[in-house]
Amino acid sequence: MNISQEQIKKILELASMESKLKQSEITLNDISQALIAIERKIASFSDESSIDVDDNKKVLIADDLELSIFQLNTLLRKIGVNPIVARNKEEAISEIQKKHFDCIIIDLFMPDSSDGFDLIKTALKRKIELGSRTSIVAISGTDDETLVNKCYQVGADFYIQKDKDWHSKLLKYLGSIFQTEKSNTFEKRLINSDTVLYNIKKLHDGSVFEELKQNVNLSLYNGLKNVFFDLKEISTFDVENAYIFTELFKICADNEGSFVLINPSHSIKEVLEFAYLTDIIPCVYSIEDGLKKILEK
Repeated sequence: MNISQEQIKKILELASMESKLKQSEITLNDISQALIAIERKIASFSDESSIDVDDNKKVLIADDLELSIFQLNTLLRKIGVNPIVARNKEEAISEIQKKHFDCIIIDLFMPDSSDGFDLIKTALKRKIELGSRTSIVAISGTDDETLVNKCYQVGADFYIQKDKDWHSKLLKYLGSIFQTEKSNTFEKRLINSDTVLYNIKKLHDGSVFEELKQNVNLSLYNGLKNVFFDLKEISTFDVENAYIFTELFKICADNEGSFVLINPSHSIKEVLEFAYLTDIIPCVYSIEDGLKKILEK
Protein backbone atom coordinates (compact mmCIF):
# COMPACT_ATOMS: atom_id res chain seq x y z
CA MET A 1 0.00 0.00 0.00
CA ASN A 2 1.71 3.16 -1.23
CA ILE A 3 0.71 5.84 1.29
CA SER A 4 2.79 8.27 3.29
CA GLN A 5 3.27 8.42 7.06
CA GLU A 6 1.19 11.60 7.14
CA GLN A 7 -1.68 9.82 5.37
CA ILE A 8 -1.44 6.87 7.77
CA LYS A 9 -1.65 9.28 10.70
CA LYS A 10 -4.71 10.96 9.18
CA ILE A 11 -6.42 7.60 8.56
CA LEU A 12 -5.94 6.55 12.17
CA GLU A 13 -7.13 9.92 13.50
CA LEU A 14 -10.29 9.85 11.37
CA ALA A 15 -10.95 6.30 12.56
CA SER A 16 -10.47 7.42 16.21
CA MET A 17 -7.58 4.94 16.48
CA GLU A 18 -4.88 7.40 17.57
CA SER A 19 -3.61 4.89 20.15
CA LYS A 20 -2.11 2.87 17.27
CA LEU A 21 0.29 5.74 16.63
CA LYS A 22 2.15 4.78 19.80
CA GLN A 23 3.04 1.39 18.31
CA SER A 24 6.52 0.88 16.94
CA GLU A 25 5.03 -0.34 13.64
CA ILE A 26 1.72 0.21 11.88
CA THR A 27 0.62 -2.93 10.05
CA LEU A 28 -1.56 -3.37 6.96
CA ASN A 29 -4.16 -4.94 9.22
CA ASP A 30 -4.21 -1.77 11.36
CA ILE A 31 -4.81 0.34 8.27
CA SER A 32 -7.52 -2.03 7.00
CA GLN A 33 -9.30 -1.87 10.36
CA ALA A 34 -9.07 1.92 10.32
CA LEU A 35 -10.58 2.11 6.81
CA ILE A 36 -13.44 -0.14 7.91
CA ALA A 37 -14.04 2.13 10.92
CA ILE A 38 -14.08 5.18 8.65
CA GLU A 39 -16.54 3.51 6.30
CA ARG A 40 -18.84 2.68 9.21
CA LYS A 41 -18.62 6.27 10.40
CA ILE A 42 -19.52 7.55 6.94
CA ALA A 43 -22.42 5.10 6.78
CA SER A 44 -23.79 6.44 10.06
CA PHE A 45 -23.68 9.99 8.70
CA SER A 46 -25.53 9.05 5.53
CA ASP A 47 -28.15 7.01 7.40
CA GLU A 48 -28.92 10.01 9.62
CA SER A 49 -29.27 12.35 6.66
CA SER A 50 -31.56 10.05 4.63
CA ILE A 51 -31.08 11.98 1.40
CA ASP A 52 -33.32 10.95 -1.49
CA VAL A 53 -31.20 11.54 -4.59
CA ASP A 54 -32.24 11.38 -8.23
CA ASP A 55 -30.39 8.48 -9.91
CA ASN A 56 -29.38 10.80 -12.74
CA LYS A 57 -27.35 13.15 -10.54
CA LYS A 58 -23.76 13.50 -11.82
CA VAL A 59 -20.87 14.27 -9.47
CA LEU A 60 -17.18 14.73 -10.22
CA ILE A 61 -14.54 14.15 -7.53
CA ALA A 62 -11.25 15.94 -8.29
CA ASP A 63 -8.73 14.71 -5.73
CA ASP A 64 -5.20 13.28 -5.78
CA LEU A 65 -5.25 11.49 -2.39
CA GLU A 66 -6.55 7.91 -2.38
CA LEU A 67 -7.81 8.25 1.19
CA SER A 68 -10.00 11.22 0.27
CA ILE A 69 -11.20 9.48 -2.89
CA PHE A 70 -12.10 6.39 -0.85
CA GLN A 71 -14.04 8.46 1.68
CA LEU A 72 -15.88 10.53 -0.92
CA ASN A 73 -16.71 7.47 -3.02
CA THR A 74 -18.08 5.66 0.02
CA LEU A 75 -20.08 8.68 1.17
CA LEU A 76 -21.63 9.37 -2.24
CA ARG A 77 -22.48 5.75 -2.98
CA LYS A 78 -24.33 5.56 0.32
CA ILE A 79 -26.75 8.22 -0.93
CA GLY A 80 -27.14 6.70 -4.39
CA VAL A 81 -24.55 8.68 -6.36
CA ASN A 82 -21.95 6.90 -8.50
CA PRO A 83 -19.27 9.61 -8.92
CA ILE A 84 -16.65 10.07 -11.60
CA VAL A 85 -13.11 10.45 -10.22
CA ALA A 86 -10.28 12.60 -11.61
CA ARG A 87 -6.94 12.11 -9.87
CA ASN A 88 -5.11 15.15 -11.24
CA LYS A 89 -5.85 18.58 -12.65
CA GLU A 90 -5.58 17.51 -16.29
CA GLU A 91 -8.05 14.63 -15.85
CA ALA A 92 -10.46 16.90 -14.02
CA ILE A 93 -10.35 19.59 -16.74
CA SER A 94 -10.96 16.94 -19.39
CA GLU A 95 -14.03 15.61 -17.55
CA ILE A 96 -15.40 19.11 -16.92
CA GLN A 97 -15.09 19.96 -20.62
CA LYS A 98 -16.77 16.71 -21.74
CA LYS A 99 -19.72 16.39 -19.39
CA HIS A 100 -22.30 18.30 -17.38
CA PHE A 101 -22.09 17.77 -13.63
CA ASP A 102 -24.61 18.66 -10.96
CA CYS A 103 -21.80 18.96 -8.43
CA ILE A 104 -18.00 19.18 -8.72
CA ILE A 105 -16.02 18.44 -5.54
CA ILE A 106 -12.49 19.86 -5.79
CA ASP A 107 -9.65 19.21 -3.39
CA LEU A 108 -7.90 22.56 -3.12
CA PHE A 109 -4.36 21.12 -3.00
CA MET A 110 -3.86 18.97 -6.13
CA PRO A 111 -1.03 19.06 -5.16
CA ASP A 112 -0.80 22.87 -4.84
CA SER A 113 -3.53 25.42 -4.12
CA SER A 114 -2.89 26.99 -7.54
CA ASP A 115 -4.16 23.74 -9.11
CA GLY A 116 -7.32 23.85 -7.03
CA PHE A 117 -7.98 27.49 -7.91
CA ASP A 118 -7.43 26.72 -11.61
CA LEU A 119 -9.99 23.93 -11.40
CA ILE A 120 -12.54 26.12 -9.64
CA LYS A 121 -12.11 28.76 -12.37
CA THR A 122 -12.45 26.12 -15.11
CA ALA A 123 -15.58 24.69 -13.49
CA LEU A 124 -17.10 28.17 -13.17
CA LYS A 125 -16.33 29.02 -16.82
CA ARG A 126 -17.96 25.77 -17.96
CA LYS A 127 -20.94 26.42 -15.68
CA ILE A 128 -21.45 29.82 -17.31
CA GLU A 129 -21.02 28.39 -20.82
CA LEU A 130 -23.68 25.74 -20.21
CA GLY A 131 -25.95 28.05 -18.23
CA SER A 132 -26.12 25.26 -15.65
CA ARG A 133 -26.67 25.23 -11.89
CA THR A 134 -23.58 23.13 -11.17
CA SER A 135 -22.50 23.41 -7.54
CA ILE A 136 -18.75 23.86 -7.09
CA VAL A 137 -17.50 22.61 -3.72
CA ALA A 138 -13.92 23.14 -2.52
CA ILE A 139 -12.58 20.86 0.21
CA SER A 140 -9.30 21.02 2.12
CA GLY A 141 -7.72 20.49 5.50
CA THR A 142 -6.76 24.16 5.75
CA ASP A 143 -8.57 26.78 7.83
CA ASP A 144 -6.52 29.62 6.34
CA GLU A 145 -9.11 32.39 5.90
CA THR A 146 -7.20 33.93 2.99
CA LEU A 147 -7.35 30.67 1.02
CA VAL A 148 -10.96 30.00 2.01
CA ASN A 149 -12.05 33.50 0.90
CA LYS A 150 -10.17 33.11 -2.37
CA CYS A 151 -12.10 29.89 -3.07
CA TYR A 152 -15.32 31.89 -2.95
CA GLN A 153 -13.81 34.77 -4.93
CA VAL A 154 -12.77 32.56 -7.87
CA GLY A 155 -16.11 30.75 -8.09
CA ALA A 156 -16.71 28.11 -5.38
CA ASP A 157 -20.26 27.86 -4.06
CA PHE A 158 -19.22 26.21 -0.81
CA TYR A 159 -16.06 25.42 1.16
CA ILE A 160 -15.68 22.48 3.54
CA GLN A 161 -12.74 22.07 5.89
CA LYS A 162 -11.72 18.44 6.36
CA ASP A 163 -12.24 18.22 10.10
CA LYS A 164 -13.81 15.26 11.89
CA ASP A 165 -17.33 16.38 10.92
CA TRP A 166 -16.69 17.16 7.26
CA HIS A 167 -18.72 14.14 6.10
CA SER A 168 -21.80 15.52 7.85
CA LYS A 169 -21.24 19.02 6.43
CA LEU A 170 -20.91 17.66 2.91
CA LEU A 171 -24.06 15.56 3.25
CA LYS A 172 -25.98 18.56 4.55
CA TYR A 173 -24.87 20.57 1.54
CA LEU A 174 -25.61 17.77 -0.95
CA GLY A 175 -29.03 17.41 0.63
CA SER A 176 -29.73 21.09 0.00
CA ILE A 177 -28.86 20.88 -3.71
CA PHE A 178 -30.04 17.35 -4.52
CA GLN A 179 -33.30 17.02 -2.67
CA THR A 180 -36.05 18.05 -5.04
CA GLU A 181 -38.34 20.69 -3.60
CA LYS A 182 -41.70 19.96 -5.23
CA SER A 183 -42.88 23.50 -4.66
CA ASN A 184 -43.86 26.43 -6.85
CA THR A 185 -43.45 28.66 -3.82
CA PHE A 186 -39.68 28.78 -3.36
CA GLU A 187 -36.26 27.44 -4.23
CA LYS A 188 -33.59 27.06 -1.56
CA ARG A 189 -29.85 26.68 -1.44
CA LEU A 190 -27.11 26.65 1.15
CA ILE A 191 -25.00 29.80 1.60
CA ASN A 192 -22.65 28.34 4.22
CA SER A 193 -22.73 25.70 6.95
CA ASP A 194 -25.38 27.53 9.02
CA THR A 195 -27.20 29.79 6.52
CA VAL A 196 -29.88 28.90 3.96
CA LEU A 197 -31.33 31.13 1.23
CA TYR A 198 -34.95 30.86 0.05
CA ASN A 199 -35.75 32.44 -3.32
CA ILE A 200 -39.44 33.23 -2.79
CA LYS A 201 -41.60 32.91 -5.91
CA LYS A 202 -45.01 33.79 -4.53
CA LEU A 203 -46.84 34.82 -1.36
CA HIS A 204 -50.56 34.72 -1.79
CA ASP A 205 -52.30 32.77 0.99
CA GLY A 206 -51.92 31.09 4.36
CA SER A 207 -51.03 27.69 2.88
CA VAL A 208 -47.91 29.20 1.28
CA PHE A 209 -46.72 30.55 4.60
CA GLU A 210 -47.47 27.25 6.31
CA GLU A 211 -45.31 25.45 3.74
CA LEU A 212 -42.52 28.00 4.22
CA LYS A 213 -42.75 27.79 8.01
CA GLN A 214 -42.50 23.99 7.95
CA ASN A 215 -39.47 24.16 5.66
CA VAL A 216 -37.77 26.83 7.79
CA ASN A 217 -38.31 24.66 10.87
CA LEU A 218 -36.73 21.72 9.01
CA SER A 219 -33.74 23.89 8.08
CA LEU A 220 -33.34 24.97 11.70
CA TYR A 221 -33.55 21.35 12.84
CA ASN A 222 -30.68 20.55 10.44
CA GLY A 223 -28.50 23.24 11.99
CA LEU A 224 -29.18 26.03 9.46
CA LYS A 225 -29.99 28.70 12.04
CA ASN A 226 -29.79 31.74 9.71
CA VAL A 227 -32.56 32.12 7.12
CA PHE A 228 -32.52 34.54 4.17
CA PHE A 229 -35.65 35.28 2.11
CA ASP A 230 -34.89 36.73 -1.34
CA LEU A 231 -38.00 38.71 -2.36
CA LYS A 232 -36.93 40.03 -5.76
CA GLU A 233 -39.85 38.20 -7.47
CA ILE A 234 -42.47 39.47 -5.00
CA SER A 235 -44.44 42.63 -5.73
CA THR A 236 -47.76 42.08 -3.88
CA PHE A 237 -47.46 42.28 -0.12
CA ASP A 238 -49.76 43.18 2.78
CA VAL A 239 -49.69 43.64 6.54
CA GLU A 240 -50.74 40.04 7.19
CA ASN A 241 -47.66 38.87 5.26
CA ALA A 242 -45.51 41.17 7.36
CA TYR A 243 -46.76 39.73 10.65
CA ILE A 244 -46.09 36.18 9.43
CA PHE A 245 -42.52 37.30 8.71
CA THR A 246 -42.41 38.38 12.35
CA GLU A 247 -43.28 34.82 13.36
CA LEU A 248 -40.43 33.46 11.19
CA PHE A 249 -38.08 36.05 12.70
CA LYS A 250 -39.02 34.84 16.19
CA ILE A 251 -38.50 31.16 15.25
CA CYS A 252 -34.97 31.96 14.04
CA ALA A 253 -34.20 34.13 17.07
CA ASP A 254 -35.34 31.35 19.41
CA ASN A 255 -32.72 29.14 17.71
CA GLU A 256 -30.02 31.82 18.16
CA GLY A 257 -30.14 32.62 14.44
CA SER A 258 -31.18 35.47 12.15
CA PHE A 259 -34.03 36.08 9.69
CA VAL A 260 -33.05 38.50 6.92
CA LEU A 261 -35.01 39.84 3.93
CA ILE A 262 -33.06 40.38 0.70
CA ASN A 263 -34.16 42.59 -2.22
CA PRO A 264 -37.46 43.81 -0.73
CA SER A 265 -39.39 46.14 -3.07
CA HIS A 266 -40.29 49.67 -2.07
CA SER A 267 -43.89 48.56 -1.37
CA ILE A 268 -42.68 45.74 0.90
CA LYS A 269 -40.56 48.18 2.89
CA GLU A 270 -43.55 50.52 3.19
CA VAL A 271 -45.68 47.70 4.64
CA LEU A 272 -42.92 46.74 7.09
CA GLU A 273 -42.62 50.36 8.17
CA PHE A 274 -46.42 50.60 8.63
CA ALA A 275 -46.27 47.50 10.85
CA TYR A 276 -43.33 48.95 12.84
CA LEU A 277 -41.07 46.08 11.71
CA THR A 278 -38.27 47.94 9.92
CA ASP A 279 -36.20 48.07 13.12
CA ILE A 280 -36.82 44.38 13.85
CA ILE A 281 -36.41 42.49 10.55
CA PRO A 282 -33.19 43.35 8.66
CA CYS A 283 -33.61 44.30 4.99
CA VAL A 284 -30.59 44.24 2.64
CA TYR A 285 -29.91 44.03 -1.09
CA SER A 286 -27.29 41.30 -1.37
CA ILE A 287 -26.28 38.02 0.26
CA GLU A 288 -22.97 39.61 1.29
CA ASP A 289 -24.80 42.38 3.17
CA GLY A 290 -27.00 39.76 4.81
CA LEU A 291 -23.95 37.90 6.08
CA LYS A 292 -22.57 41.18 7.45
CA LYS A 293 -25.85 41.74 9.33
CA ILE A 294 -25.42 38.37 11.03
CA LEU A 295 -21.91 39.28 12.15
CA GLU A 296 -23.19 42.59 13.57
CA LYS A 297 -25.55 40.82 16.00
